[in-house]
Amino acid sequence: MDISDEIYSIATRYLYRVSRSGPYDIMAVCPFHRKADGSQERSPSFALSLTKGLYFCHACEEAGNLYTLLRHLDVSRDRIERQYRDLINAASRNVPPAPNPLRPRVVEESPLPEGLLGLFDLCPIPLLEEGFEEQTLDRFEVGFDKDHRRITFPIRDIKGNLAGVSGRSVVGARPRYKIYGEEYTAWGLPARQEWDKRTVLYNAHVVMPAVYYFTGRVDVFVVEGFKACMWLVQHGLTNTVALMGSYLSWEQQWLLEKMGAVVYLFLDNNEPGQKGTAKAAEALKRSIIFRIIQYPARLRHVEEAQPSDLTSVELNKVKENALTYAEWIRHG
Repeated sequence: MDISDEIYSIATRYLYRVSRSGPYDIMAVCPFHRKADGSQERSPSFALSLTKGLYFCHACEEAGNLYTLLRHLDVSRDRIERQYRDLINAASRNVPPAPNPLRPRVVEESPLPEGLLGLFDLCPIPLLEEGFEEQTLDRFEVGFDKDHRRITFPIRDIKGNLAGVSGRSVVGARPRYKIYGEEYTAWGLPARQEWDKRTVLYNAHVVMPAVYYFTGRVDVFVVEGFKACMWLVQHGLTNTVALMGSYLSWEQQWLLEKMGAVVYLFLDNNEPGQKGTAKAAEALKRSIIFRIIQYPARLRHVEEAQPSDLTSVELNKVKENALTYAEWIRHG
């Protein structure tokens, strides 16, 4: 059985009203959303590539790859590893290459084992207290590392491979955030050489399928870190990626250019964020259409303001009022 037959078999097992849409794609009823009245959707709006495993719903804009689809359908990590890992790897090889042709990156052939995330299947209570929903934390596979007292954020490359784990200390350890390396030895894994975070655009493996399938205008929001990305997605701005820092690298710029989307820059409201916005705007002005989001009046002079400080209403309003590069220059 080839890749397309295997993915088609999964689709018919888990999805409703599956039908062919060309030789290598199918349409089905989206398993992720319901109608406004709460009833189940009956019109197929969910597109799935039978060769790449990428999916996108044209109604609710949920997107991802074969691994995220199975996880969202409540297939356990253990079963995915035993039954579907070879298929996921084969499908990922059909996805465009990662945007790092010149610099060392996480080796695609040796990603971290997915089972590692099972060690962190503890709810990070501090994030619930900050307003994050359990559904959002599950969606991003955020957990808690009790050995090192850190909230864990899995990091994936453009193909969805588990490239690394970042831990945020809850006990004041420094650095507050760190990409794990020697920590893996605590779980019987070899220490892993730290890799360049400039080569990863957080959540791009989910956003890319939306760009791949959608034929109209696609808006992509660029923030600095994990929490900001999760917050925007929780409030409906699903095509959000994070730089994992204040500055846009040329590798990340390359990927944004390949997406061909309208980019909204929304970095933190502090000096590094402002400098990062200026640098990114200067780099992007020659290659893609982009907008710069300004903070609402109540936060404009709050130096440490972040996207997660905005309400859902405010997020939609600042998006509508985003400035072009020329307007941003005039505003100083």
